[in-house]
Parts: sequence; C-alpha cells; structure tokens
Amino acid sequence: MGLPGVRVRQFQLLSAMPAWCRTILPLVPGVAILIAVVSMLDRGQVLDRLGQADPLVFALAVLSVQPQIVLSALRWRFTSRRLGQQLPARRAIGEYYLASLLNQVLPGGVAGDAVRVVRAAREGEGDRWTGRAGQAVVLDRLSGQLVLFTAAGIGLLAAPFVFGVTPPGGAGLLVLLAAVAGLVVVGWVVLRLLGDRAARFRRAFGPLLAEVFVRRRAWAIQGALSLAVVLSYLATFALAASAVGAPLGLAGTLLLVPLVLLSMLLPVSVGGWGLREAAAAAILPIAGITAGGAFAASVIYGIASLVGALPGLLLLARHAIGGRRRAAA
Repeated sequence: MGLPGVRVRQFQLLSAMPAWCRTILPLVPGVAILIAVVSMLDRGQVLDRLGQADPLVFALAVLSVQPQIVLSALRWRFTSRRLGQQLPARRAIGEYYLASLLNQVLPGGVAGDAVRVVRAAREGEGDRWTGRAGQAVVLDRLSGQLVLFTAAGIGLLAAPFVFGVTPPGGAGLLVLLAAVAGLVVVGWVVLRLLGDRAARFRRAFGPLLAEVFVRRRAWAIQGALSLAVVLSYLATFALAASAVGAPLGLAGTLLLVPLVLLSMLLPVSVGGWGLREAAAAAILPIAGITAGGAFAASVIYGIASLVGALPGLLLLARHAIGGRRRAAA
C-alpha cells in the first residue's frame, strides 16, 4: 500500500541520503507514534490480548493474506499487458511476494515496488521499457488505492448513521450534499485555472489511462481484482481482531477498517506500523471494542501480513543460489 507519486518522490529523497539516515529516519515517526499510543492505553490489557491470541484464527489470518498477494499480482500482470509488457503469471506472483515482503521490512515502504520495476524492465530493452515497467507498477497501485479510497469514503459517510456517532437527519444530509457540491465546484475551478496544462495532460496520459482502466472492459477487470484485494485486507483484519477477542462485526469491518488501513498510505513509517495502531485505537472503538483490543488487533494484523509474505524469501534464496552458481561459472 502507498500513494504512488508520494512514494516515488520519497524513494528519490531516500536514495540521496547517507546509508544510516536511510535506515534510521523512516523508523522515527512510526516508533514515536507507537510509543505515544501505548503510553495512553492499558498496557496490561494489550499484552493479555496479544498473549492469549487464538493461534488457529491467527493462522486463518495468515492464509487470508495469500489472496491479497496473488490477486494483486494478477492485477499487475493485467496492467503490464495493457501497456505492451508480457509478464507470466507465475513470475508476477513470485515478484509480488518479494515486493510485499520488502515493502514491510525495509524503511521507506518503496523498496519492493522499486525492485518490481527493475526486475520487470529486464524483460525488455532500453529506457522505454523501463518507463513502461514503472508505469505498470504505479498504475497497479493506483487501481487498488482507488477502491480503498472509495471504501473509506463510504465508511466515513455511513459510519455516523450506522453506529450513531452523530444523530442522522436532514441537516446531516444537507451538509453531505453541500460537501459534494463544493468538491465538484472546486474541481471545475481547478480545471479552468489549469487551462492548457489540463488539456496537455489529457493528450499525454489520456490514451494510457484509457487503455489500462477503460477500454475493452478494463474497468470491470481492474475493479473486480482491486475489490477482491481490498475485501481480503478487511478479512485479514477481521480475523486478527477475532484472534485477540475483539470481534468487529460485519459493519465494523466494512465501514471502519478501510479508514484504519488508509492511514498506512502515509509514507512516514515502515510497513504502516505506528500509524495503523494509532488509527485503530482511535477509530475501532466506535464498533464497540476497547482501544486496547483495537491496538492488539492491529498488531496481529501487521504480524499476519508479514508472515503471509514470507514466501518472498524463497525467491530471494533462489536468486542468491543462482548468483553463486553464475559467479562460480
């Protein structure tokens, strides 16, 4: 998970830093937030929930990570093929496992995506092919984020009515309609101000975006794959919450968990740690669980996601063995 443009700029900035800065700096915000949240919770309750986590339910959470990675890899393969790059399904899945693992354990959260670009570009020749590989990775991530943003938007609008956080009524509906109308007006004004720049953008990137997201039923394939991926995220979090004895229920999972996962898109932590736990402790009690239970659920979710991506180590081991054989030859 990550905002494509921000992630690319973050990767460029990190590459220009000394090695120790690249290692330490991305850890600071997430660790600081994690410490701050823990200091405000009942640490005994959190530790009890983590210590008593159901191993069977945790195993199911790890298993639910596999559809996330496999379906994401197939979406990436589809996007690459729309851009003229042939990527075998088996290789796409292996590369996505590796990328998912690297994004969770390395500072910056962009290492896995960078590796995907470099390794996919080797299938072709020249800078043009490298550009196509980069476009495929960025648009693949964009596809998933559009669905996640949509789910989070629905949750943001529906949660007050479902959980009774604020009293529903005509006034609330009028505020919602006014906000939507305001966004439409702001968008129109921005397009008018951009003028020729907006037209040049449409001419340069319009055909590319249409090929990836619109033409030949691409919208249906992209939407179905991204929706399935997001639903598997929600299933993993729901299982993690159940594992620590803090079940969220269907409404809590569908409406609130997307808001929690949205926090992971901010590129100021490693693997979303810290931000995700803070968001969970702040948001999920709306569903009737304690802040400590929400924090513990988020921790189990993070661990399950990491364990679920460990097959990426097999790809690393295979490359290491292949490299030694080539060196020996």
